[in-house]
Amino acid sequence: MSRFFLFLFFISISTMALAAKEKPIVILTTFSEDSISQIISKFQDINPKINVDIIFRRNRSAIRLLERENSSNVDIIISSSSVLFHELEGKDKLQLIENENQTPDWLKPHILEMSGKVTAFAYSGFGLMYNKEYLKSYHLPIPHTWKELSDAQYFSHLTMSTPTRSGTTSLMVENILQNYGWDKGWQLLMKIGGNIAFISSRSFGVSEAVSQGLIGVGPVIDNYAINSKRSFNYIDFNYIPHSILMPTYIAITKDSKAKKDSQKIIDFLLSEQGQKLLETTSITKFSLAQPELAKKTRVVLNKALVYDRDGLISLLFDQAITEQLHQLNITWQSIYQLEKQALSDENQRKLEQIKRYATRVPVSASQAQSKDYLALFTHAGAARSLDPAVAEEVRRWQQALNDNLVRANQLINEINQE
Repeated sequence: MSRFFLFLFFISISTMALAAKEKPIVILTTFSEDSISQIISKFQDINPKINVDIIFRRNRSAIRLLERENSSNVDIIISSSSVLFHELEGKDKLQLIENENQTPDWLKPHILEMSGKVTAFAYSGFGLMYNKEYLKSYHLPIPHTWKELSDAQYFSHLTMSTPTRSGTTSLMVENILQNYGWDKGWQLLMKIGGNIAFISSRSFGVSEAVSQGLIGVGPVIDNYAINSKRSFNYIDFNYIPHSILMPTYIAITKDSKAKKDSQKIIDFLLSEQGQKLLETTSITKFSLAQPELAKKTRVVLNKALVYDRDGLISLLFDQAITEQLHQLNITWQSIYQLEKQALSDENQRKLEQIKRYATRVPVSASQAQSKDYLALFTHAGAARSLDPAVAEEVRRWQQALNDNLVRANQLINEINQE
């Protein structure tokens, strides 16, 4: 009997060891699962004993997941969001890797510095993806710039995601604000917001909506557009002038129990074979041996400002555009109708005032650079909406934004009644 129990004991130990050995490497990514599955499959062809699972999370959800007690289930993080990695570094959620010094000199100005815990293995640009058949049916020209998207002719023909839901959208918005300045940048964003038909819940949802003909145009990171172009000949894409590059980063979580195998994935992605696969698999990124796109732009964001005001911009965008999208649409539709009319000088002055109300945000440029004000949102992190001080400030924003649109529509009514 004792031999029988000893036999069962060894069987149990062997089974547990086998189960532990077969535990998959878990990759947490802000990309769609489809976008990186092909290149990871190529890695598994070479390393058939290493199983890999891929899970998608938005930035905030990814941070919350890694803050849980069982976060050791996640081994690798892949994302284009420098803000995500910056926050994870600040929370001591990453560990040292072996490839941190392989970034080429031409890409270094565009990347974050993370003390040897993050490396870039690819990069992308962003721009406007559009459906040629959709634009043709509505007699719309092909757009090339953010300013063109604010034109009346694109009313109800746009979609985009939000900084809260997409790290790449956060960088797009910051790109606008640093290029145009805080006040003019928000004026442009609010005009574009007036033309948005619906907000996408995911960054790759924009490319899906354009591909399906649900909408005409949307700003996206280039790999989503390139993949769609491969499947649909009516899809095309233009890079936006004066736009930033978006490196694709990879890191190993501090609590990972599989650093050796996780490091193999990083080594593969940085290898000659892995770099060549970037263009031919669904990830569709520029490799570290392809500086052509990088040579077309010298735009580099103030990274400290990006990190400091990410929370502010995400929350303000949601209150100013996402939450009042319907009312924005109504107001801008009325503005466009008035622009077609022959107005008196007095009513023309009123129309200009209406536009100022419709593009005004309740945060000043000085506040957007104030360390004290920005700390209110940065320190609150993913749970900022629960912070009483933040909640009070949001209520002030909501009231000011509502008052602005009320005043705008009062003036619209005055003009229409004459």
